[in-house]
Amino acid sequence: MKITELLSPQKIAIIGASADRRRAGNIILRNLKEHYDVYPVNPLRDEIEGLKCYRSINEIEDEIDWAIISLPAEKSIDAMKSCVEKGVKLAIIIAGGFGEAGREEQQEELKKIAGNKCRIMGPNTVGMLLPHVKLNTVFIPGIKFLDGNIAFLAQSGSIGVILMEEMAKEGLGISLFAGLGNRIDVDENEFLDFLEKDEKTEVISLYLESFSDARGFFMKCREISVKKPVILLKAGNNKKSSRAIMSHTGKISSISPGLLKDIMVQNGVVEAHDLEEIVDFSKVFSRYKKSDGGRIAIITSAGGLGVIATDYISRHNELSMAKLDKTTVDKLSRVMPSFASCNNPIDLTADVTNEMYGSAIEIVGNCSNVDMVLCLLQFHPSKVDGNLIPIIEDVSRRIEKPVFYCINGMEEEKLADVKKSILVYPTIRRAMRAMNALAFRSRWLKKSSYVQIGKEHYGNCNPAGLLRRYGIKIPEHCIIENESEIENIKLNFPVACKVHSSKVYHKTDVGGVYLNIKNKEELRNAFLKLKEKFNEKVEVQSMVDGFEFIVGTTHHEELGDIIMCGAGGVMAEVYMDTSFRMLPVSKEDAEEMVRELKISPIFNGYRKIKVNKDRVTRAIMAVSEIACRCGINFEINPLVVNEQDAFAVDIKLLPDKKEVVVAHPYS
Repeated sequence: MKITELLSPQKIAIIGASADRRRAGNIILRNLKEHYDVYPVNPLRDEIEGLKCYRSINEIEDEIDWAIISLPAEKSIDAMKSCVEKGVKLAIIIAGGFGEAGREEQQEELKKIAGNKCRIMGPNTVGMLLPHVKLNTVFIPGIKFLDGNIAFLAQSGSIGVILMEEMAKEGLGISLFAGLGNRIDVDENEFLDFLEKDEKTEVISLYLESFSDARGFFMKCREISVKKPVILLKAGNNKKSSRAIMSHTGKISSISPGLLKDIMVQNGVVEAHDLEEIVDFSKVFSRYKKSDGGRIAIITSAGGLGVIATDYISRHNELSMAKLDKTTVDKLSRVMPSFASCNNPIDLTADVTNEMYGSAIEIVGNCSNVDMVLCLLQFHPSKVDGNLIPIIEDVSRRIEKPVFYCINGMEEEKLADVKKSILVYPTIRRAMRAMNALAFRSRWLKKSSYVQIGKEHYGNCNPAGLLRRYGIKIPEHCIIENESEIENIKLNFPVACKVHSSKVYHKTDVGGVYLNIKNKEELRNAFLKLKEKFNEKVEVQSMVDGFEFIVGTTHHEELGDIIMCGAGGVMAEVYMDTSFRMLPVSKEDAEEMVRELKISPIFNGYRKIKVNKDRVTRAIMAVSEIACRCGINFEINPLVVNEQDAFAVDIKLLPDKKEVVVAHPYS
């Protein structure tokens, strides 16, 4: 049974129901009793809150859909056995004290008891909430929440409660909340399956400390993000916070913050860094699903605020200042004071009127060079009053572009009402971060569809041929075993000479490479030194000039096969300038990886360095296809790229995936 089939219960048992109104077993009962058939279970009571009480769940004659187990950890196991005997479909286990407390054996016992007969949510969960059907199993009393279109999944119940209340303050409502707890059975991926199709959910936000199945999670997010925004706050990104997580939910993630950021970008997941951003991003996405881009027009009557907003735009990689066309500037000049600034940022000055604000927003909003409008609205000027609100509400509805407001000088009660009809943020900083999130998703949606590469029979794998198909050259080379073979080498000097062995990985570090060899005598000396030191075959290769990159794949324990590109050569581990994606990658992914590198200015002729950007992109695509088709992990380091070509100078097969014998591309 999938969780998607279990979210419409009719009959709910509460095992551990209590007459004490402060206890979870009573709070949950009162949440549910007016809307569902509720069956309290407590062997010490005959009646609770006016409902008949049962000694055990098996005494209940009716079939039970859900059981809420509100008992200590040591008693929850026997209660779980009773649920299975009764045929309960879903058990929500409130108690902590399982895996997060080091008691893995009790957690495993719960799973064994349930088998495939009963699904488990938790343990260590605060419960679930579906406002539109008044289904509330959250044991925190008096939570303030609204019914709405935002779903929130959290490993921390307290975070969920805080977030729901913060959203309610902003007029935002919840379609579903689920406290995932220790996730021994039902996890975030199953809830995503439900939320993808749930018509009431338009935005999905998550707080996670680890992933139940990271690769599965991001693949689902890629599919969902096309239809609905997905926002993720991933906590536990350093050693100290990871230790805290072990005592909280009992599982930590091995995905580094940098790798996680890249994978989120690839799959259209909007990254939130704190609860404030979850609220702010949920707010914008509940109103606007996308924009045409990140070109921002700023309207204000306080020039200083316009300057501050312009500074903020430069700090966000998805945003830029819109350049207003002449027609727009001319239209603005006809409705603004003669001494006002009609260029972006637009300063209406202290002589602004209600009508001037409305006209400026409409004129700028209809400019083809503008994707979003930020109006920094002040009620301090003498000609501005409450009649401005219906004007901006009307113009915001008519403009087919996102309009953001920061409002100063309005009473809090009135501002709360205004927030129901227009998009208001308390500060420029928060508005800008929300605009950046909207622009990111909008750019991601413009990507072409992803092409999945099917794996073919290993016998058909030809890495060298696939590299050449993508225009990646392999320098002329030969493999020699004896000194006598040197005389027959036809390569043009200068050449490189290096040990040819799968046992030697970092060849330069161990003295396994000689460069810029100018003649056969120097080649002979290098050969003899390598033979003496390693007693392996030796590779002689033509020297190529260019900038060194590294492109390679590896198998990550949580994400599966991933690909990396970055600054390469002997300094690759010093630069630490890398970008990652899950395999397979699209052309857009590859282009994005190259753009993300700190060294990307070299593609624009930095210090007259000439590097063919397209060749690096094609190398990433080639490595992705080889890894997927051939079932191998390998890296090219260095990949030498100049103005015309890219050369795979050194290819290393990595032994961390499958036992596959593949001919060395040089042989």
